[in-house]
Amino acid sequence: EKPSIEVLLKSSQMIVSKENSKKYIEIKNYLILKGDETIYQNENYIFTETVNENLINIIRILSAKSYPILLQGETSVGKTSLIHWLSLATGNKCLRINNHEHTDLSEYLGTYTCSSNTGQLIFQDGPLIKAMRYGWWIILDELNLASTDILEALNRLLDDNRQLYLSETNELINAHERFQLFATQNPAGEQYSGRKRLSRAFRNRFIELHFNNLPQYELEIIIEKKCQLPKTYSKLLIQTMIDLQKYRSQKNIFFGKLSLITLRDLFRWAQRYTLYKNSCKNYKQFLAEHGYLLLAGRSRNIDDRNFIKKIIEKYFFQYSTSDIWKLIKNNNQLKHIVWTQPLRRLAILCALAIQFDEPVLLVGETGCGKTTVCEILSQINKQKLFTINCHTTTESADFIGSIRPIRRHEQKTHKIDENQGLFEWQDGVLVCSMKEGGLFLIDEISLADDSVLERLNSVLEPEKELVLAEKGYNNDDQHIDIIKAHEKFRLIATMNPGGDFGKKELSPALRNRFTEIWCTPSESIEDLYSIIIHNLKLNDDNKQQECAKMMCDFIQYLRIISTTKR
Repeated sequence: EKPSIEVLLKSSQMIVSKENSKKYIEIKNYLILKGDETIYQNENYIFTETVNENLINIIRILSAKSYPILLQGETSVGKTSLIHWLSLATGNKCLRINNHEHTDLSEYLGTYTCSSNTGQLIFQDGPLIKAMRYGWWIILDELNLASTDILEALNRLLDDNRQLYLSETNELINAHERFQLFATQNPAGEQYSGRKRLSRAFRNRFIELHFNNLPQYELEIIIEKKCQLPKTYSKLLIQTMIDLQKYRSQKNIFFGKLSLITLRDLFRWAQRYTLYKNSCKNYKQFLAEHGYLLLAGRSRNIDDRNFIKKIIEKYFFQYSTSDIWKLIKNNNQLKHIVWTQPLRRLAILCALAIQFDEPVLLVGETGCGKTTVCEILSQINKQKLFTINCHTTTESADFIGSIRPIRRHEQKTHKIDENQGLFEWQDGVLVCSMKEGGLFLIDEISLADDSVLERLNSVLEPEKELVLAEKGYNNDDQHIDIIKAHEKFRLIATMNPGGDFGKKELSPALRNRFTEIWCTPSESIEDLYSIIIHNLKLNDDNKQQECAKMMCDFIQYLRIISTTKR
């Protein structure tokens, strides 16, 4: 007689016995090895036809055998989020490594560190080794950013034997049967800087899946269900995006059709409605205001801003920011600020992005008030301001932290406790800000190397998590330190526009994770007059006004002279 319980794996035609069936969980009629974590199927995740097809393709591979999977597609098509959903649905713990151009092999395998308890040098397994030992899932994000040396070191793991030799401990690691390796990447090309074309020999070690861009009608479904936006409004948002992409494609092909609006911008726009839909009096007016502020705020060209205004007024109503301005104007702590028109605009746009929990990128020339606005917002929101000033030699350890010698030994006795270590982990400014719920300012972000900034990708995602692989593990061998940001944590980055000496633009993949705001300088004579009047400390008002007028006239004269020489 046949066994009473048989489950047929469709792809591999394997029969699972009654005893082994407890190790599996059924997803979309396929069996996948079940992990030790709590199983949770996120009902808020939206499955469209394309997303469902991508999910089934992944599940079919997982049910057959633990082949490494490479997911390739444009930014924000759902590569990483789909893997995270599946890991939660199957109870498998999932780790993520953000690759960059200078990724070191120790970030994968581990390194020797000083024990915080004994001060001795011990080897701490890296995330990849931990995942192999305990059967976790691991995502190698932005795989084609990593160097060739790193990728070649993974060859044996990607073979059928699924082994990895650890030279530091002279140990051959065999992967747990539940271990699963995923890799994600953007297509190589001009749009994504630093991405390399992987060799055919290396790519053949993966089962490669390509994630296509979501069609228009599926975007409408996602916005409607995820952001709880009425269908009529979701269509208006999509149509606005299409018109803007057509305009950019026709006007300036070198910037690309995504330079005015991306999918992340679209979701941010809809998410703002979700957060404040209960307090909206006029939904169309709300969407028009925030659509213009979000999209036109990043534009550096007045013609582009005018076209964005025209398109939004075509589908919505005219926008107004009078209610938003009252929030800043009525603050008594800011009487020392001269609110010129550009600074007022910058403060409103930045305050809105912070209010809606979006990472902000302020782009503008020196002296236009970028850092001042950050200080203003920290005062208004009563948050501690954490700042890091980037330069060409900035390292990821400056953000995250590192292991450093302990300097708190008693100076009087000059004795060191034998049980106390000589080294300890010290959190970086980013980790401190995430724990305390502060406002984190990355000043001159464009000066830092892209490889350093790619390490912060997970902090810019909605989950705002950071895996401290550099810290190693605690006494519990299976515990890796994952920092979850405080609910009040906010992140702002500033930079000068590219083109000046030593200045460059951020890559599109990194820029579209931010809500970008272009900061216009205060150049009108009226604004300069207000600033001079505010800073002149003269007792006589007539003399003060006369001096201010003379200084403005001189500035105007210099402008005329410089224009004539050109």
